Amino acid sequence: MADLTGKIGNTVKKILVSVGKNNKPIYTVMAIATANGIFKPISSLTDKKEKPEARKYAALREFATECVAVPTYWACGVGAATLGAKLFKDNPEKKAIARANMMFLGVCTAAFVVIPAVCSGALIILDKILGKDKPEKNEPAKLDVTSKTPEVQVHSDISTKFGANLYRPSMNTFINRGGLKI
Repeated sequence: MADLTGKIGNTVKKILVSVGKNNKPIYTVMAIATANGIFKPISSLTDKKEKPEARKYAALREFATECVAVPTYWACGVGAATLGAKLFKDNPEKKAIARANMMFLGVCTAAFVVIPAVCSGALIILDKILGKDKPEKNEPAKLDVTSKTPEVQVHSDISTKFGANLYRPSMNTFINRGGLKI
């Protein structure tokens, strides 16, 4: 039994060392994007507060976004790492550091700039394919012009408290009011 535990422990140790040596930002973000591509659409489809059509559309958009994100992370990360390696091709120590740092910057650039831009374009095309880009036709309300409105009586008595000129009240109207004192 102790021999089996020792073998399992050595195997786990080798796996962890291997993962630690090959830990690249591309692997992390691609794993996250893959998980998002699976679980976000499922979450959208199970949302009972939304209409069924809205749930399906949201799930499709989220899945399409992550389908664009995975290869974009890979392309930007590898492209930036290759550029970093070319910058320091004469110095192997700086080449490895530049490669790792540029890969991280490539992944960050993909997340903040490239993926939103690519997704916007891809989702516009998806919306056109699905017919979501056309505004719904709202018919104007039909007016009933045949019915007559009730007659409104207009009082022509212009005797007001404001004096003779309706548009220019005198100072007495404000001074002699009950609650307003100047």
